[in-house]
Formats: sequence, structure tokens, C-alpha cells
Amino acid sequence: MMNVQRSFGKLLPRSADGSQVSVLLKEFDDADKMLGKIIDASKAWRDGWLSILSTQLQLAAEFESMYRPIIGSSDLDSAPHYAETPSTIMNRTAHLREEYEELKSSLLDEVNMVDVTMVQPAMEAKDHIQPLKKVIKKRDDKKVDFERYQGRVDTMRKKMKRSDRDNAALARSEEHLTRAKQEYKDADDHLISTLPPVISATFSLLPRLLFQQILIQNSLLAQCYTVIHNYCQEEGFPSPPPPMEQILSDWKDSFKPAQHDIETSISCIAMGKMVRKPLESDLPSNGSSYSGRPMLENGPTQRRGSSPLLSQKAIKPPPVERTPSSSASSSLVVTQSRRSVSPSVSRPGTRSTISDDQRTPGRDEYPTTTTPGATPSSALTRPDYFSQNRVTSSSSVMSAVAAKKKPPPPPPPKRGHSLGMWVTALYSFEGQTAGDLSFKQGDKIRVMRRTESTDDWWEGELRGAKGSFPANYCQVG
Repeated sequence: MMNVQRSFGKLLPRSADGSQVSVLLKEFDDADKMLGKIIDASKAWRDGWLSILSTQLQLAAEFESMYRPIIGSSDLDSAPHYAETPSTIMNRTAHLREEYEELKSSLLDEVNMVDVTMVQPAMEAKDHIQPLKKVIKKRDDKKVDFERYQGRVDTMRKKMKRSDRDNAALARSEEHLTRAKQEYKDADDHLISTLPPVISATFSLLPRLLFQQILIQNSLLAQCYTVIHNYCQEEGFPSPPPPMEQILSDWKDSFKPAQHDIETSISCIAMGKMVRKPLESDLPSNGSSYSGRPMLENGPTQRRGSSPLLSQKAIKPPPVERTPSSSASSSLVVTQSRRSVSPSVSRPGTRSTISDDQRTPGRDEYPTTTTPGATPSSALTRPDYFSQNRVTSSSSVMSAVAAKKKPPPPPPPKRGHSLGMWVTALYSFEGQTAGDLSFKQGDKIRVMRRTESTDDWWEGELRGAKGSFPANYCQVG
């Protein structure tokens, strides 16, 4: 019960702590947070060094793998015809891997010292101050009890007329208030005497932990840079290294000639580069490519095997007008005419039912190349495999659209129904029979069934009741 009362008391307005106690609580909280940050940062720093050592050793192993020649499965039985990496480079790479292996094994002890000299002392200090958190919580409970009894006594004292029972309750509350006030004061005094030495000891660890971090960091960096410097001196590399701008410039000067030789000597790379290179030569003036294929505006020629209907500039066929009287015959004529090989040849005495706007763009609109000795008519009527398939598919769609019948007209609306009409009662009406709807002046009635005349009886609903009512008693709207 006491815990419930304290929980409710913490939700009420709280009084401020004393200045001395407030400062001590703030410093204790800062010390606890500082220890937590030191533990997390020390662990992250240790893991970072372990990752550096592992990455260096993995890098040396990757260099060895990169310098090994690539041998296919067919080269195992035959004589080797691949180029071997110079032995000087392989020996230099192996030497680097050995140095990194030795460096990692020697620095592991130094990295593990982070746990001994930094993480463990901080965790022990954090464990020693945990009991003080319980003391602070008990002190906060004493404060809540004091505030609760103080509020109860103030409320009873404000009551002008008190009975004997009220006076007895007031006396008990004052007694409880006196005891809670003394306990609250003792808790504050205990914190004032206990927290300062603990806080001072906790903050005194910070310079020592920082000293250990600087010592370990300097030792790790010194050993790492010493190994790298000695390796550079033995293998002839500059130490310290040149600026990064100079390294990039030297690399480009060495890489560009090798890149040019590879791109010009290997046919598959050269052909691949020519395919991706933009067309800069002179094109024919008619807007088509050298192969005779039409070109899009500001774009390359269409790829082989692609349909013009799927391109960005494809022309959609015009819609077919439906005539209910001759839909089947017109679809049949359209299908037969579009399946003909030469649209320029027609039977005597017949007229083509396809207009110029309905022709497929793959046959007439696009320019085509003509061979020597061929007549213009034969060049224009040359059949195309892709356009023939396109004409067949589009004609089948047009036939299906033309053959589709018009939907029947909707039925006329039934009279005598009005589900969305509301009327306002101008007068009150009391039902005369069991099926009548009673209402008062000003009621809003939802009309369920009505006639064309307001002198008739309509059917409506009001507050869940349904029935008939005189329409001339109401006004629409």
C-alpha cells in the first residue's frame, strides 16, 4: 500500500531539494555516466585496433593472391604458357605478410592491456557506486512521504469547522508529518556525508585512465610505424611516403599507356568500346542510318528485333468507329485487307476499306532503301516480317472491338421511390392508426416512398420508427 501511495505521490507537484543535496545528486549522476562512457569507449577503441591488425594481414594475403597467375582447368595438363610474376615482387609481398603477422602477434598483448588497465577499473568503480543508488532511492521515498503528509495536514488545517473526529485525524497526521520530516532530514544528512568522498574518488580515476590510454596508444603506434619504416627501408620504398597527389599522378602516367595497349590489342575489348562510343561521323541527310533503318529524333537507331510500337516515338493506330449494322462485315474486310501481301494491289471493282491514317507506320511512313534495278512500287510494297505480325495483331484487336455489341440502355428510374429526400414538419401530427408516423413541428423525416403530389400520404422514417404521414404537413428541404 505504501508503494502505491508513493507512486501517486511522485505524480503530484514536487518540492525542490536543498541546494547542497541537489548539487551532490547532480555530480553523482555525472560520475555514473562518465564511467559508463569510459567503459564503452575503451571497448570500442580495443576492437578498432584488433580490426586494424586483422585488415593489414588480410591486405598482404590479398596481394599474394593478386600476383598469382590465373590458371584455367584446361591449363593443368598442358605446358604452362602464362606469365609468371617476377620473383622479386613475390618475395617482397611474402616479406610484407610475415612482417604483419609478427606485428599482430606482438601487439595483441598491448591491445589486451586495455581491458586490464582501463575497462576493469572503470567497471569496478561502477559496481561500487551501485549501492548508493538504492540509498538515493530510499531518500526520494522519504521525501515523497513527507510531501504527502504535509499536504494532508495543510488540507485539514484549512477546514474551518472540524469535528472531534477531524481533530483526531489532524493530530495523527501531524504526528506522521513530524516523523516523516525527521526521516527525510536524516536521509539528506546521510547523503551529505556519504556522497562527496565517493564522487571525489570516482573523478580521480579519470586522469589515471587517460594516462593509461595515452601510454598504450603511443606504444601501439610506435611499434606499428617502426615495422612499416623498417620494411620500406629494406625493400626500397620511400619513408615517409610522398604526397597523395604525386602518387596519383605517377599511377596515371604508368596506367594510361598500358590501358591504351590493352584496348587496341585485344579485339573483344576494342569492339566493346566501339559499341559504347557515340556516333560522331557524318550521317546521311535523310535522317536514316547507314543500314537504312529509320532513326528517332535526338537518339540512336532502333535496335534489331525491337518493335516500333514499343519505342518512345511509336505511332498508335487510330480508333475504329463502330457501326452496329455492319460491325461483323467491316471487321472481316479489315482483317482480309491487312493480311494481304501488297496493299497497293486491289481487286477490280472493289475499294479498299483502310484509309491512309489507318495504315501501319512500319510500311509507308518510314523510308526504306531500294536496290539497283528495283521499281519504286516494289520498294514500297516490300513485305516486312515484324510489320506483318504487327498488322495481324492490331487487326485482330480492331475486329474484336468492332464485333463487340453496345451495352443495353439502363432501365428508367422507378417512380415513387426517394431514398435521399428529407422533409421538415411544419405542423405536429399524431398518428390516427397503427401504421401512421407521429411527429412534431420541426422534426426531420427521411422519405422512403412518395408520390408526385403533396396531397397524398408518403412513407417515412423518424428516429427508427416507420409509417405513413400526410405530405402537406411537411416542407421539402
